[in-house]
Amino acid sequence: MQSQRQSEENKRRWLGHLEQMYEELYAWREAHPAASFDEIARQVTPRRQAAMGELLAQLASQHGNGVEVEGVVCEVCGRRLEYKGTPRRLVEHLEGEMELKRAYYYCPHCEGGIFPPGSAPEVGEA
Repeated sequence: MQSQRQSEENKRRWLGHLEQMYEELYAWREAHPAASFDEIARQVTPRRQAAMGELLAQLASQHGNGVEVEGVVCEVCGRRLEYKGTPRRLVEHLEGEMELKRAYYYCPHCEGGIFPPGSAPEVGEA
C-alpha cells in the first residue's frame, strides 16, 4: 500500500492535471464563442480521458505492482508461474488510456500469463 506522502503527491498531481484541463478548456471556449456542443465535447473528451487515465493508473498501483506476490500458480494447470519482470503495458479503457508497470508471471506449460497477478490468465500470450 502507498505511503500517506505518496498518496498526497498523487492527489496533488491529479488535481493539478484537472486544474490545467479546466484552464485550457476555459481559454479554448473563450476563443470559440460560437462553438457547438459537439465541438466543445470534442475538446473536453480527450482531456477528460487523459485525466481519468492518470487516476486509474494511480488506483491500479495503489497496492503495489505485484512483484511481492509469491507462489503464484497457473489457474489452468496449477503449476508454478515464472516471474518475468515488470514490463510497462498500455491499458485502454473507455475512461482513458494509462501506462502501467506491473509484475508479469508466465506459465511455460500452458503458455499463459497473468498481468497483474490475480487476473484471469491470458492463454497463448507471452
